[in-house]
Amino acid sequence: MLSIFRLAFLAIALLSASEPVLGREVWLERNDRAIQLNPRRFGQNHPAVLKKLRAACGGAVCGKLAGAAVTPLLAKQGECTQQDMADQIIDESKQFDAATQKNMLAIAIEYRQTEKNTPPDFKTKPPTLRNSVFCQKAPKNPELNGLVQAQDPANDPNTFFDPATQASVKLGAQANTKPFGSA
Repeated sequence: MLSIFRLAFLAIALLSASEPVLGREVWLERNDRAIQLNPRRFGQNHPAVLKKLRAACGGAVCGKLAGAAVTPLLAKQGECTQQDMADQIIDESKQFDAATQKNMLAIAIEYRQTEKNTPPDFKTKPPTLRNSVFCQKAPKNPELNGLVQAQDPANDPNTFFDPATQASVKLGAQANTKPFGSA
């Protein structure tokens, strides 16, 4: 019977006698081409207005609203989801006292004007930074009339990301490349 010492020695001898294994790094690929990774701009997905919203009212109401308010700011969300969320904040504020309502209204207005995330267009070299398209319906609450999301000044002002088609759209090619009501 083999002792543990001899078994360990035999295992090491077998491993050292085998040829070295050559490995390669696996790169993320799409369509047989390496994907270029761009750094994320932290702070954009979780703007300060979400902390204000979470603290605006006691209980679970504002906590749930703040948690739900992250998703509409993501790139692939519909063009009106941010405006709908701002309307929901105003609607939920009506159950509170006047001071809380006023604070939540200010938060909804700030939230509506927060920049929405948009992915670069990697089909171009260098990748084109795109704006987010605009909602083409009137808000439910009149306090939000005329308000639109901010656009990153580094973006190409003539190129937009349409979440419905997941593609770039040139300024003027679709109605949603201009704010609602501006012809």
